[in-house]
Amino acid sequence: MPKIGLRLWLILSVVLPTLLVGSVLGFYFNYQQQQEMQRHLREHAANIALPLAISSQQLLPQQQSRGVQLLLEHAHRLNSPQVISISLFNADGQLLYTSNSQQDLSNESIHQQRPDNVQITYHNLPDKLLVYQPLLKTNPLLDEEPGYLLLAMQQAPVALQQQINMLHTTLLVGGIVLLAIVLALLMVQKQLGAQRRLKRQLQQLLDGEYRLRHYPLGILELEQLQHSMLLLAKRLSTLEQEMQQNIEQVTSDLQQSMEQLEIQNIQLEFAKRKALDDNRQKSDFLAKMSHELRTPLNAVIGFTRQLLKTPLTPNQGDYLHTIQKSANSLLNLVNDVLDFSRLEEGRMAINPEPVSLRDLFNDAVELLAANAFDKQLELVLLFEPGCPDDVVVDPARLTQVLMNIAGNAIKFTEHGSVVIRVSATALSEEQFNLHISVKDTGRGISEDKQSRLFDGVTITEQHDQQSGSGLGLLISKRLVQAMQGNIGFDSKLGEGSTFWFTLKCLKHPITVAEALPLAQLENKTVLYFEPQQYSREATLQLLNSWGMQVTACATKGQLQQAVSREQHYDIGLIGRAVAINQVNEIIALVQQLRQPCQYVYLLVNTLSPNLREVLLSSGATACLPKPAHLRKLALALAQPYSLPTPSGPAKELMLRGALRVLTVDDNEANLKLINTLLRERVQELDSAHDGAEAWQKTTQHVYDIIFMDINMPVMDGITACQRIRQSSLNEHTPIIAVTAHAMDGERARLLSLGFNEFLTKPLDEQMLHFTLQEFCQLTRNQAPALKIAPQATPLIDWEAALMRAAGKADLAQEMLQLLVQSLPQAEQQIEQALTDNDQQLLLHALHKLHGACCYTGVPRLKNLLEALETQLKKGVAIKSLAPELSELEDVLGLLKTANITSPPAQASSITVAQA
Repeated sequence: MPKIGLRLWLILSVVLPTLLVGSVLGFYFNYQQQQEMQRHLREHAANIALPLAISSQQLLPQQQSRGVQLLLEHAHRLNSPQVISISLFNADGQLLYTSNSQQDLSNESIHQQRPDNVQITYHNLPDKLLVYQPLLKTNPLLDEEPGYLLLAMQQAPVALQQQINMLHTTLLVGGIVLLAIVLALLMVQKQLGAQRRLKRQLQQLLDGEYRLRHYPLGILELEQLQHSMLLLAKRLSTLEQEMQQNIEQVTSDLQQSMEQLEIQNIQLEFAKRKALDDNRQKSDFLAKMSHELRTPLNAVIGFTRQLLKTPLTPNQGDYLHTIQKSANSLLNLVNDVLDFSRLEEGRMAINPEPVSLRDLFNDAVELLAANAFDKQLELVLLFEPGCPDDVVVDPARLTQVLMNIAGNAIKFTEHGSVVIRVSATALSEEQFNLHISVKDTGRGISEDKQSRLFDGVTITEQHDQQSGSGLGLLISKRLVQAMQGNIGFDSKLGEGSTFWFTLKCLKHPITVAEALPLAQLENKTVLYFEPQQYSREATLQLLNSWGMQVTACATKGQLQQAVSREQHYDIGLIGRAVAINQVNEIIALVQQLRQPCQYVYLLVNTLSPNLREVLLSSGATACLPKPAHLRKLALALAQPYSLPTPSGPAKELMLRGALRVLTVDDNEANLKLINTLLRERVQELDSAHDGAEAWQKTTQHVYDIIFMDINMPVMDGITACQRIRQSSLNEHTPIIAVTAHAMDGERARLLSLGFNEFLTKPLDEQMLHFTLQEFCQLTRNQAPALKIAPQATPLIDWEAALMRAAGKADLAQEMLQLLVQSLPQAEQQIEQALTDNDQQLLLHALHKLHGACCYTGVPRLKNLLEALETQLKKGVAIKSLAPELSELEDVLGLLKTANITSPPAQASSITVAQA
């Protein structure tokens, strides 16, 4: 809406009422004048018509037509020019006489619409006024109907006079409005002067000038407004003084507060530095504690494993198992403390990788089985149908959470069962929600203790016989949250508990697990006896998924009924909880199933080798612990239907290389342990007790690999590694760090300092073997008669390709085609590296090609690349690898020309000779 100024408002407020009143009055008076003139015209017409009508009435009976004509003409001349015409008509409307023959009034509509009354009647037309005057009867009883007189009067003079009156009215109203405008402008001019003064005073207020002068304005309202402004200026001046005083006071207080805050900041800075220093000391303490605890644990666990490989009496074996269990418990406690420290500092790394979910869970449950067997609990692993197997998760953290939750369930359950159930809900084609629950039949958890269960506080009662660090569930919760999952539980006192956690996982398109021999098991008939419900449900689901025809029995009566049918079964499977006093009963079941079944297998809840030997001697084909590990169970069931494998010494060959190895450790027990483990796999072994001695030995001998402890007297492992890299005969020899310092980031730190790999104490024999295999090319010491001719090595192994592609022929063929398509680019990179004599570029190209071979069946190329990569990592010069590089060129050429479009069913492999 447009804004209107005060000046215009004042003008409008004066002019508009004046204009309105003047217009109304002018219209009123003009209207009154028009009515008066019209009335005067009608009276004048009546004064003419009525005498004429009377005179004509008297003359017509006397037949004085000439007198009537003269009368009409004389009346016309007397009233000219207002009269247009005077006509006399008879009762039938016929013209008798007229004063103006040029104006014929006989055609007017008044003749058809003349009234019946005897009164004078007026008819207004646009340009004239018609007056109808009937003649009066002299004798109403005898006379016929008389005629009438029609008078036409001009209205133009009346209209002209009306226009003149309207013009006079308009001029009068215009003069009044003009006078009002002049008066309004005078008022506005006076008001504008006062307004400008008020505006200047307002601007002074805005500029902070509160000393205002009083000006006479002459307008009461403006005088009151000015008075209010003066009061406002005075008040603002007072407020400004008060505000200035307050600002000075607040500034003084703020300066004092800032000084106090500065002092507090200094104190906080000191406190922060102290906290950081305390945290560093705590980390150092944890690292030292880890090292100090892991060092003796390394010897205890390592030599316990070695002793368990020797012939032992039952008591000795039992003692060693107790030692091993206690040492592992202490090691788990150390790991929990370190994990808790990492979680507190936010340094817990999550490393997802492709894994087989079923293999991972079966391996974890196999570790939990021993504790469940000790308490005669039913431990069950149950996968829901449709749960994917190839997933991308962090296997170590997932296993850690499962072990913590399931371990607690076993620990606090005295009788009954512990059921681990795994299910999945699809979120998209590549992502799904993994749900793991652990249900036990323990005593449950009271409601007042449930809220503190994940707080890391051990909640125990007087009758509790189990205890722990209280960190397991807290670490599990933190790990699940770090993996973007949820964790919770449902429990009722006396009814058991169900702990669950969920994770969002990605499906992996390629199968990472080794293929099971399911082809040998398909359509095999199985007689299965299992009294325990959950175990029977899990194993039955597993057997059905393998395509086996299973007859399940839950009671001895059902088993007896199945045997009495005299039906032949390929496999008999017995699942039983076993004790010393139940051995004869199980042996009887084995003997009962030997007749209808070709092979009989046992699933028992014991790890005792003596007890299992007794059961095997009763005629059982194999005896496996419960819950059945799917891979071990599949291999055991398929073993009689598989091809025979070599036996005797050739089967027990181990990898042993012609290697010279140096081990360095200041702890005699650890040094003895690592030497014992390595002596089985290498030919020559040297030892040193500190870094200085190790450096001295490396200046005298060349080693294939060096295992170096970190914390040692005289010279630590890091300094020794740097000395060896700078000046020795082993500048390019792989150096493996062996330390009990397991803090997060330690591996990256050591690799940046010159080490090639990182192993933690206690040493794992398998990891030690893998390290040797990676950095040193081990060969299998076999008898000459068992050596395979080089020409029989497959160039393309379709069976291996199918296994890598989960049995999908199209995928295997596509993966092999992608590899062949990438060979020209790989050859170009290798040729460039050879031309530039760039060892790192060649290693990178070979490593990339080696990685591409992992998912295809090209064993000849894969073995050759592995050998070349190992030699380059050892620092062997490129010139020394000329024969291998030449062979690589030949193999790549053969592979590019080989037939890779043939269906896998036509040929399982293509050898080098065939290619």
